[in-house]
Amino acid sequence: FIVVASGTGSGKTECFMVPILDRLARLREEKKGQLVGVRALFLYPLNALINSQRERLRAWTHAFDGDVHFCLYNGNTPERPDPTWLQRENPCEIGDRERLRATPPPILVTNATMLEYMLVRTADAPILAQSQGKLEWVVLDEAHTYVGSQAAEAALLIRRVLFAFGVSSDQVRFVATSA
Repeated sequence: FIVVASGTGSGKTECFMVPILDRLARLREEKKGQLVGVRALFLYPLNALINSQRERLRAWTHAFDGDVHFCLYNGNTPERPDPTWLQRENPCEIGDRERLRATPPPILVTNATMLEYMLVRTADAPILAQSQGKLEWVVLDEAHTYVGSQAAEAALLIRRVLFAFGVSSDQVRFVATSA
């Protein structure tokens, strides 16, 4: 378990993103192509924080030529591809639930509510099925906000996530960040 505490804009994200991308790059070489299945799960408490990662993730995954995707999965993620979505300009981002379920990306950025839904909705079962045994990272942003019953709920949710993804806690690296 790693805790990164530093001021806003000081590089906390890079502390966990660089090792995650390094691991994904190595897996990409081993697999000789596109990675399918969630390997890194980022939990953010607010949609605004989820959306703030878009440009950074686009820049970091661009070099993988479409072999390493990410998805920002929240209540605003459309069910089907948006006709105005320019996939050719965003080849590493999965922008709709249909594609998320068909080919789950190695990087999934979400919030606790959507994660809870993903664990119980039949429609999201393909995400879990294709990610069995693959989850290696769980990142909790704004960890200082998890206190009392909210912290207990988050801990129980993470236990359910590990079970649903078919991994044990000793197979996953946990990172918590706080400003």
